[in-house]
Amino acid sequence: MVGMRPDLAPLRRHWHRWRSTAACVGVSLISTTGLVWLGSRSQQTRLGQSLDQAGMDVVVGDEATTRGLVGVLGYVSLGSIAVAVLLLVGVATVRQRYAAAGAAVALVVGANLTTQAIKALSDRADFGYLTVESFPSGHATVVASLVLAALLVAPDASRTTVSLVGLAAITVTAAAMLVASWHRPADIIGSLLVSLAWGTAVLAVWGALRGGMPGVESARPHRIFATTGVVLASAGLVAAGVRPDGGWDGFLDAGVVLAGIGLASALAVTTYAQLAGPVTAAADVGAVGGRTVPEA
Repeated sequence: MVGMRPDLAPLRRHWHRWRSTAACVGVSLISTTGLVWLGSRSQQTRLGQSLDQAGMDVVVGDEATTRGLVGVLGYVSLGSIAVAVLLLVGVATVRQRYAAAGAAVALVVGANLTTQAIKALSDRADFGYLTVESFPSGHATVVASLVLAALLVAPDASRTTVSLVGLAAITVTAAAMLVASWHRPADIIGSLLVSLAWGTAVLAVWGALRGGMPGVESARPHRIFATTGVVLASAGLVAAGVRPDGGWDGFLDAGVVLAGIGLASALAVTTYAQLAGPVTAAADVGAVGGRTVPEA
């Protein structure tokens, strides 16, 4: 009848069910675009390479600290990846979260294969800063992807703890690679973008198969715990000797670099935690055709 307003309730319910999945698609596309842009600017331009090199050079430590941090990096290996993935799958299996186990494996494998493929297929322009292709960082991708995967399988009560410990691990790994001159800041940020792109893509597929993922989780608790993890790890690194010549001259420059990486890491992890919330609830259910059913 002319003049009657259409019933928008079904449309609102449909959008409520699919908005989180749509957000995952959007974040994955943004992360992928950011990865391509960052790779182009930091690897193919003189200015990008010079800024990236300067960012690495200001984060230094004494000889003993450098040896210790390189030793930490030695634990990031294929064997450690396999053990970590098996542990994640085991936790998910015990909780009867079989889809979460599959999603976690897809995230870790996909992110790390993508990082290695980018390094194998890319060329770094020669502007006097070495031409060895290091973008994105393989070590940082391992740690970041495992942190995001842990957010998928961890019980609700421990997810904020995963954010805290995960951010501390990413911060220590990043500082270790900078101090050891293994990687530059852009390499680390690139690994975060690869992991976030894969993580949200996996969530989008999972949500589509389940008929949507209504709502998002509050990011505030994760922000608090993630920030705490970065601060604690940074304080520990400074106390251990990650500062120019063991003193404070040039410390502000190094602090800006580490703070930038910490902020990017916290943003990636908290964003993922917020989007993954609907599929990591203790009562794991999925909406199929508007009907709520247990996950298979």
